[in-house]
Amino acid sequence: MKKPTILRLHRFRIKMLAAVVAVFMVFFLMLALFSSSLLFRAFSNQTYNTSADVADAVDQCDPASPMYHFNLSSISSNNNVSFEIISTDGFLSYSSGGGSAQSSSHFITSGSTTALYPYMLTTNYPNFSSSSPNFEIKNKIGSNIKYFIYTRNLSSGETLHVYTPVADIETVVDVADKVYSAICVPLLILMSGILCLLVARFTEPLVEMSDITRDMAALNFERKCGNYGKDEIGDLGRSINTLSNSLDAALMDLKDKNIRLEKDIERRFALDNARKSFISNVSHELKTPIAIISGYAEGLCEGISSDPEIIKEYYQIIYDESQKMNALVVELLELSKLDSDTQIFTPEQFDIGHRINLLLSHLSLQFENNGIDVINLVPEHLSVYGHGDKLEIVLKNYITNAMAHCSGDKQIIVDCEDAGSCWRFKVFNTGSHISNEDMNEIWDSFYRADKSHERSENRFGLGLSIVKSIMNNHRCAYSAKNVDNGVEFMFEVAKEQKYYEEIKD
Repeated sequence: MKKPTILRLHRFRIKMLAAVVAVFMVFFLMLALFSSSLLFRAFSNQTYNTSADVADAVDQCDPASPMYHFNLSSISSNNNVSFEIISTDGFLSYSSGGGSAQSSSHFITSGSTTALYPYMLTTNYPNFSSSSPNFEIKNKIGSNIKYFIYTRNLSSGETLHVYTPVADIETVVDVADKVYSAICVPLLILMSGILCLLVARFTEPLVEMSDITRDMAALNFERKCGNYGKDEIGDLGRSINTLSNSLDAALMDLKDKNIRLEKDIERRFALDNARKSFISNVSHELKTPIAIISGYAEGLCEGISSDPEIIKEYYQIIYDESQKMNALVVELLELSKLDSDTQIFTPEQFDIGHRINLLLSHLSLQFENNGIDVINLVPEHLSVYGHGDKLEIVLKNYITNAMAHCSGDKQIIVDCEDAGSCWRFKVFNTGSHISNEDMNEIWDSFYRADKSHERSENRFGLGLSIVKSIMNNHRCAYSAKNVDNGVEFMFEVAKEQKYYEEIKD
């Protein structure tokens, strides 16, 4: 039972879609696991770059300028960082929180300095690693606030510490994680839908080719692949079509050869059966006259009688039986020559009307003895093309066959009609119809539809077989059919020479 197409289609597409979605899910999962670390590292690098830019800007400010503190304050607010400057003797000379050391309230003061840096502890922070020795994370004592610290020596000999709270970056990373989590599932669903459409589009040719190749496996080559483009799938579709056409042609050729082989085998069996039947029939036809001749000859040799009349009767019987054997042999030789196709067929013009008149005249005594009335409707002079002697045999066999089976009104009618390129001749006799079983067999050698005729009539069942061979050599039609009150035999003869040239072409 053929599986539903939708199941086969889904089975392939679902596998492909599941594989692609699984890849994306693994990608999103890996991104979720490492996003915090990666984002923190990225923001750390950004903080480092920003702190370096701040240090460059501070180093370019002139301490002798009246705008010095204003410029430092602008740098701090514009870059959202805090920084302090430590003098060469270790005291705080500037803090972005208040401008000068005396007015600073941003950092914890202690002793001779209010600098924050000395009162911080270095801490190990996960997800943070820096290859730069002047960039680190320190923890502010008391508040436990962590800062990114960027340190640089200025051209004036002072030391700059730039502070960026770690919590600011952690907040951004936290928000990014939440946004990622919020859009991850809808994005995966949306991408799965898009992938489903794309997979369906790309797998449709493959599914169709799968169905077509399955039909090819079942020896059905009617379906063909469509035009899938100029890529590899298109090339595969065209290759399948070429393979389908080649297999279809090869299969048709194989079927034709098988049919011809079957016909040859049937013909061989038929010929073998015909040969066996022919040998059997010839043996049967020859056995009786040979036995009769042998018996009467033996009687004569032993002097079975001295009466001249009896001896004469024995001689006459031997002669009659030998003549029957001679007639049978003559017909067999004639049939053999016709079937062998060794004789060259050379049609010639002759007057068939005249030959019919002569034939009927020669048989007139037999007609009279059998009380048969013969009507000849064929014109006295009618010219045709063919082998005159062979066609005369056809006429004679038809007429003698009609005479042997004539009954009832005992009438034979010989007639002709125009059949286009041929003249159609018909021999009708009153009498019983030929049965349907016998109609197809009457043209075979030694076949006698009427089993009541005795062998004394010299009828061996070869006459119509000879007719069949002669008409096949002429490539002309012949037939027999039952009509009202009797049976009608027919054969055609060409009107002109060109008939044989046309059928040869």
